[in-house]
Amino acid sequence: MTPLPFRQRCATPDCGIRSHATVEAPLSAVGPLRDAPPPAGGPPLPPRFLRHCDEQTVVALRAVQEAISRLPEPLPLDRCGVVAAPCQAGRITTARSLAQLRVGGAVTVSPHIVPQCSLHSLAGAVSVALGMHGPHLGIGGGPDALAEGLFAAMTLFHGGAAAGCDAVWLLASEWDTEPVLDPAGTPINDPVCRAVALLLVPDSEESQERLTLTLHVTGTSPEDIEQTSLAEFCRAVEMCAAGSALTAWGVSCPWGMEIRLGARVPAVRIPSSRRREAA
Repeated sequence: MTPLPFRQRCATPDCGIRSHATVEAPLSAVGPLRDAPPPAGGPPLPPRFLRHCDEQTVVALRAVQEAISRLPEPLPLDRCGVVAAPCQAGRITTARSLAQLRVGGAVTVSPHIVPQCSLHSLAGAVSVALGMHGPHLGIGGGPDALAEGLFAAMTLFHGGAAAGCDAVWLLASEWDTEPVLDPAGTPINDPVCRAVALLLVPDSEESQERLTLTLHVTGTSPEDIEQTSLAEFCRAVEMCAAGSALTAWGVSCPWGMEIRLGARVPAVRIPSSRRREAA
């Protein structure tokens, strides 16, 4: 079979969203969330697993648990991959460690900072905590993390990297405002940490997923791109899923593409008697 041209291929739905969840927590609530029981129907975590994890990891893993609890039927987690796109994660712990290093030397720096505060940490934590055996990748890390994470998660299915996986989890997280730290690296404000978890599956004509993600080539110059915040994207997902007037939303990418979130409109079935009358 001759493959479709790239532009034509990108005009068709690529992924369906089988489940999703958004979790928001102020910094002051992240501590209690580390040891909180799972949501009803959500998978438990190993004891004290989140003890040293970055705040964005704690909130994002909770979003995954929430999304799993909403699944209409169980999904084998061992056949899932993970793409995580945190925005500027690990900065609180890193700042605190640098302040301690200045005062007490290298012995004061925790060995957990590298495995828990790196770009790959969120994807790795979710994969290990829930026993996912597919690929797990850390993507982005900066202001364009949402677009970069969405693009990477969707292209896993195209490139064959997700072979053997039934689904890929896309996680994105960020602070609504940057934490403000004192000279010791201790936060003096209480910003909100936000995370969204999307369970992506290959889309098809027989798919029953209400929400889809589609790649579109736009050719827009990076200078003309308006950055989409994670908060805006989360609201769009919830509104599209709820069947509101909003049925589509676009996330512009700096490389001349757009990732469109869309809601399928259920087909209206006409009774056979009416079809005969219309004929």
